[in-house]
Amino acid sequence: MSQVAGSGATNEPQHRLIANHVQAFATLAELRAVSTSIVRVIAGEQISGAVSGFPATITKLTVAKVIWGKVVGSEIELRQLGVVGQLGNTSAIVESGREYLVFLVPSTGADDAAPSRYLVAGDAGLYELQGAEYVLRGGDLPPEGRNTLPATLVAATADVQVTS
Repeated sequence: MSQVAGSGATNEPQHRLIANHVQAFATLAELRAVSTSIVRVIAGEQISGAVSGFPATITKLTVAKVIWGKVVGSEIELRQLGVVGQLGNTSAIVESGREYLVFLVPSTGADDAAPSRYLVAGDAGLYELQGAEYVLRGGDLPPEGRNTLPATLVAATADVQVTS
């Protein structure tokens, strides 16, 4: 936890989470290859917790549409390292009430596995609906610091874009 100069919040420290780079995805096909499903969801209730001892946000998601693959049920949990408003190179924490297109993998940690618990695939597969587009909110930051996945997906054709 550290305070960020110029953040405008003089009494509230900001949280920073920096993750070591593991894998970059140059294409949506590469990201899909490590995913078990791609879904459109509405983010709901959130709680703070821990995953393998790291601070985490657990969000209940309502599955609006399964685009590819399978999920267990129409209500699932998304586990994300960090907290709302954090700074760093990881995916943004989803916000309650917002719609997302998410590439998912099951949570398989020894203390976190359950049929309806998921993680963002590669920490990169997160797009937030903003108007008529899904905007990349994933932590796709390879060592050279550039996003390699599409920055936006047209909402009307996103299902085709992520499965072709």
